[in-house]
Amino acid sequence: MFIDEIHQRFPDSSLLAQLIAENSMHGLVMMDAQGYCRYGNKAWLDMTGYTLEEFAARPLHDLVHHHHPDGRPFPLAECPIGCTLGKNMVVRGHEDVFFRKDGSAFPVACAATPVVQDGAPILMILEVRDITDDQHARERLQAADRRKDEFLAMLAHELRNPMAPIRAAAELLRKAPGNEELVRRAGTIIERQVGHMVGLVDDLLDVSRVTRNMVVLDKDVVDMKRVFAEAVEQAQPLIDARGHALALRMPHDEVLVGADQMRLVQVVANLLNNAAKYTPEGGRISLALECTATMVEVTVSDTGIGMTREMVQHAFELFMQAERASDRAQGGLGLGLALVKGLVELHGGSVRCRSAGLGRGSSFSVYLPRLAREGDDAPQAGQRAGAVLPADPMRILVVADNRDAAVTLAMLLEAMGHEVLVEHDPYRALALAGSERPQVYMLDIGLPGIDGLELARRLRARPENAGATLIALTGYSQERDRERALAAGFDHHLAKPVDTARLAALLGRTRSDRLPV
Repeated sequence: MFIDEIHQRFPDSSLLAQLIAENSMHGLVMMDAQGYCRYGNKAWLDMTGYTLEEFAARPLHDLVHHHHPDGRPFPLAECPIGCTLGKNMVVRGHEDVFFRKDGSAFPVACAATPVVQDGAPILMILEVRDITDDQHARERLQAADRRKDEFLAMLAHELRNPMAPIRAAAELLRKAPGNEELVRRAGTIIERQVGHMVGLVDDLLDVSRVTRNMVVLDKDVVDMKRVFAEAVEQAQPLIDARGHALALRMPHDEVLVGADQMRLVQVVANLLNNAAKYTPEGGRISLALECTATMVEVTVSDTGIGMTREMVQHAFELFMQAERASDRAQGGLGLGLALVKGLVELHGGSVRCRSAGLGRGSSFSVYLPRLAREGDDAPQAGQRAGAVLPADPMRILVVADNRDAAVTLAMLLEAMGHEVLVEHDPYRALALAGSERPQVYMLDIGLPGIDGLELARRLRARPENAGATLIALTGYSQERDRERALAAGFDHHLAKPVDTARLAALLGRTRSDRLPV
């Protein structure tokens, strides 16, 4: 047996015990019945900074145990471990604070076990574990949990804000259906507020995808000047609304990067919006582009509220922005910087934040690898195969069980000039497809009877639909949902509510792909 082999190798049991004690990762202290230290292993001496000579033959609580506020040592009877001395008493998991030789404190978890002879305890074995790292990890988790709770409260607040005007607009439409001016104003309000809610949900989904490495980049050769132009166009309304002055600085020559242009525009626009939100009205914002032969640096600086040193260190962390906003007038969830960091790192770049302190503005920099100038045969920035063409009329079948959603989508498609058929039942949709031969199918995934995925499979199984375009409409827009839709036979996957511009562009490409070459 193993134990027999150990005894043969170490006939002296005291030597074996010493080897075990000296190689333990935890501090081991041996005290007599009066609390005087007789032995401390290497881990304990390393932990406290004492030598064995300094440590031995002195009361443990005089050396390392915490003291009263007035500096007096705790009486032995008040020391939790001391209460066990002279008693056949075991203590497990007690947490306390010890002091090193240099006076610095550190948290510990202790276990005290008596050694009994003739029914009376003669020694106490104290096992000590430094739990500094554990406490720091616990504090980080508690801070993250607190930021998460604050974020969820803010999310509820931000989602409730648009609901009031939407409800009021809907009530106006119900009461005055014949008033065209009122209908127009109510429609504008609803469209604007739904757009705000969609933006919030998109930010949440984007951050979720980025943090789980679910984003697939559509990389191309991109000119940073084009990125700047589109980002400024997106951020300009907020910048103007708050009365800020925006200064641009960039080289005259084109600066090329290998990137997903849409995502890169999102990065720069988020930085500009962040600067606009956290700068008091009438402030100054600058957007600068500098580069070397191999690196591109994009910097957004502002004269805003600034940040503390601690805030700078955590600025790009998820949920952290909830603590920064003292003025919530501009709304938003504060996910922009976390999203910026994730998207930049997906492009092989890095981010940096600087601030001289509260009230002294902030600066955010993005670093990306630069591409060498392409030859004449290289694709131009922003150029892609299958450029968007205006959509010619097509026959489209919309299948959705939500009648309001189906009808409003059909009205939108008809306004684009298409011929639209609407069906709410998937089985009737199959019959209609056989007689009408639609060129495009727009199918809701959540259908009764059979879902949109199964309906797509059955449509694809028919030879007459070989050239048809199938578009999935769904509230589930994670990458795995997209993969399931494509596997079922869909060509495209759109999250609800559908972005009108994106839908028009998609239908334009669909039509151009069908034109003879």
